[in-house]
Amino acid sequence: MNPRSADLEIASTLWDYLRLGQPVGPTDWILVFGGHDLGVAHRAAELYHDGVAKRVLVSGGALHVPDGSAATTEAEAIAEVLVDSGVPEHALAIERLASNTSENFWLSAELLRDLGEDPHAFLVVQKPYAERRTLATARRRWPNKEVRLTSEQVTFANYLAGPIPAQRILSMLAGEIIRLESYANSGLIEIDKPVPDPLLQAARHLRDAGFDGRAETATPVAALSLSSPPS
Repeated sequence: MNPRSADLEIASTLWDYLRLGQPVGPTDWILVFGGHDLGVAHRAAELYHDGVAKRVLVSGGALHVPDGSAATTEAEAIAEVLVDSGVPEHALAIERLASNTSENFWLSAELLRDLGEDPHAFLVVQKPYAERRTLATARRRWPNKEVRLTSEQVTFANYLAGPIPAQRILSMLAGEIIRLESYANSGLIEIDKPVPDPLLQAARHLRDAGFDGRAETATPVAALSLSSPPS
């Protein structure tokens, strides 16, 4: 399904809202969250070579291994790109089980404890449209940590021209907005202010227009309860 120009205009507005544009500076660890998009790996490699941090933790299970990768987990696929980009293996820590953002934080904390590490400041590398929800998850999961967000530095037009199908991108954008509201209402995440109603209406418009592959979470909110051990 090819999006119409009106759909793309709506999607661009959602994109702008979901990205935070936070400044990047030195931190204790770079934390890379997995998924289908290897743009996070290229951004993390860039940050490592810029001296933002000396250690990189990659988190991601087997749910959304990037297309074309022979790896069995998202984290391993990302780690391969990092090593190929000149990040030394000794600088990496790999968490291979997380299946959602809440678990990314929880299981990364467990791995850091196993390594004898107790860092305070993190720069999380996410997909561009997942920045806002990830920061809201950090407020709930890691309230005593300093967490900032960044992503691949790319415009919406250039992202749309990349390898990920437009249908999937628009579905993800609609899904992020809808999840922000539903997850906040459930207490799963902590947002600083409610999602503006025009954006919710726009996301629902895209969903109802057929961009619904990720517009409703595949995992019930109840299953992502806060009963997991605190990080």
